[in-house]
Amino acid sequence: MNQEKVHCFANGLKVVTLHIPEKKKVCMMVAVGVGSIHETAETDGAAHFTEHMLFKSNEYRNSIQLIRDIEWNGIQTGAFTDRDCTAFRVLSPPHTFIDAIQIAYEAYNNHEYVPAELEIEREVVNTEIRRCRENPGCHVIHNLLMPYYFRGTDLERNVFGQVNAISSISYQEMIQFKKKHYTPQNTVISIAGNFNESNILKKIETTFGKIFQPSSSLEKFNTDLVVEKMEPLYEQRDGIGQAYMAQVLPAANRFNVEDYYALHMLENAIGKQMSCRMSKELRVKRGIGYDIRSMYQAHPENCIILYVGGFDYKRLQETRYVLNSIVNDVVENGLSTAEIEGVRNKAISLLQDRLENLDSITIDLFRKVMYNFPISILDGEDGFQRVTTKTLQKAAKLYLAKPRIEAGIIPK
Repeated sequence: MNQEKVHCFANGLKVVTLHIPEKKKVCMMVAVGVGSIHETAETDGAAHFTEHMLFKSNEYRNSIQLIRDIEWNGIQTGAFTDRDCTAFRVLSPPHTFIDAIQIAYEAYNNHEYVPAELEIEREVVNTEIRRCRENPGCHVIHNLLMPYYFRGTDLERNVFGQVNAISSISYQEMIQFKKKHYTPQNTVISIAGNFNESNILKKIETTFGKIFQPSSSLEKFNTDLVVEKMEPLYEQRDGIGQAYMAQVLPAANRFNVEDYYALHMLENAIGKQMSCRMSKELRVKRGIGYDIRSMYQAHPENCIILYVGGFDYKRLQETRYVLNSIVNDVVENGLSTAEIEGVRNKAISLLQDRLENLDSITIDLFRKVMYNFPISILDGEDGFQRVTTKTLQKAAKLYLAKPRIEAGIIPK
């Protein structure tokens, strides 16, 4: 696979490209440095709401034209919002990629909404927020655990937003929010797949490259997390008969490459797929938990989340004891030689799955440029091969031994 190239435009825009000629498609991810961390109580959810409005009617074409031009050209779209970033993508066959770039530019540069469409989408966003609250797993992680973990910092705000803020934010506030943050200096575009580099750079130059909108001054945020022992946070809820719980473990600084790969392997050993310790100790041995999983989130969260969903709430203390025993055993005794090699193979296989997916590649590329991230999906296999018993033990003792924050819901 070729190496990525970074192209800098006069207006501050950065474009990173990776040519993969064997692919049948090409993907472009437009990443803007704005997320829930940039919001206030009055604009809580504005980044998420703006993401929802990207592929609605705009000053260039109406929604019917837009949907037709997307789908009839074989183009697919998607988007997500995070704590410090909003990203959207266009995925298309090579012969319609120039059209896809144009559509992405129009979505990015649109500063006119159709009021009726804005009101309809306002309710859609609120439906998504309510849906998360009604989904035990989503609610435990996004509404309880992570705000509790980030308490007192600017990362505390929920990415989805709050219904009261979404319901009251005005048309003009939405436009101003987008104008403030959707600027070239605040944007990285990543492109991967089968494309003609000269043609796409010319197209970007005449679209995104011609925008000369100054960025606002850099905002300063409080992201200094104080890791200390906290009492578990549990919500009692009517209408459920089971318990759902999660723990969060503070993990590595995102710029530490050695710890990054070691923590990925530790997270795999503890809670990833059926061979993990959580699955064996909870589900296989005790019949606890239908949904058992873990997540390593390297930026900006820098944490490992352990989740157990759907189990008899009378066994909550047992579940907590088992989780604590698993993590403590990894800290004290590490992983066996066989487990290390098995987890390494599993981690590399999951990485290879991501390398088959152009979305995953373009997300990795923009994060590498936007955050000066020293870790690349392209180097991941070598990174996992370099992990030793010593680096695993060091990472486990340095991070997993810290206090764990816990939250969940139980029947009322």
